[in-house]
Amino acid sequence: MQDISDRLGRYLVDAAGSALVVAVVVVVAWLAYRLLVRVVRSLVARAAAAPLPGEAELDVDRLATRRAERKRRLETLAAFALRLVRWFIVALVVIVAISAFLPSVWAAIGGLGVGFGVAIGGAIGFGAQQLVRDYLNGVLILGENPYSVGDVVAIAGATGTVEEVSLRRTVIRDFDGTVHSVPNGAITVASNFTRQFARVNERFLVAYGTDIAQATGIINRVGEAFAADPAWAPRLLDTPAVLRVDPVVDPGIPILVSFRVRPGEQWAVGGELRRRVIDALVGDGIRLATSQRLQVDAPLPIPSADADGAESGADFT
Repeated sequence: MQDISDRLGRYLVDAAGSALVVAVVVVVAWLAYRLLVRVVRSLVARAAAAPLPGEAELDVDRLATRRAERKRRLETLAAFALRLVRWFIVALVVIVAISAFLPSVWAAIGGLGVGFGVAIGGAIGFGAQQLVRDYLNGVLILGENPYSVGDVVAIAGATGTVEEVSLRRTVIRDFDGTVHSVPNGAITVASNFTRQFARVNERFLVAYGTDIAQATGIINRVGEAFAADPAWAPRLLDTPAVLRVDPVVDPGIPILVSFRVRPGEQWAVGGELRRRVIDALVGDGIRLATSQRLQVDAPLPIPSADADGAESGADFT
């Protein structure tokens, strides 16, 4: 009887010690997690409010939209990271509880750990490789911010406006209205056409024999008037001007005009500049180069004559 009492006492002492260890681990892990949540939320708020290059040129509404989108992206990334931390804490508490209360069971589980590790590694390597790549690349995209919702980008062979960015995919709508859902793992190069500024490069082909000085003077005058137009001036960052005369090509002489505009305005500004320059050149008698095509119609085949002088294929009665 005394032996049973001693064993029960030792078991209760060991159980109390194990329970104390588990309780300490739970309390410390919970406090550490709450502190981490506060730090992460503070960092997200500061990062969302911090100005980025090029944002000083945006209007109030667009700036607020950009910051709200950046805050949403950072909160998504922070929520994903905190979810991983929670899973790690739960796994840690479970491991501590099993090793404290059931050391024999933990020893058996430890013996099977290698087998479980190989099985999980094989599943990830063969069955979920693409999915893991999508999520890892999504974390990098949300963290590095190569593009945001509303930007015009070219990714994975598709070009259009970004409508959604998540951990697994990026959704863009092209200029024809078609929606493309691109897995983040397929994105190796992302070209952003609306970041900080854009550049308009227009080449005007004039015919051979054109007075280049006269043509460049006309183009520069049109550029100065274009930059002074109140309807278009806010979209321009530079005054359109002739940069150089490119090497002569067939069918004419290219004159390059290059200047910077606000992001997303390059298409509208380029079209309006082309219209004004072409009207001015034609109005001043400057002939634009056009390709010359010569179409030659092949003559009808002439029937061949046979040895008797009669045409082959002819019918005689």
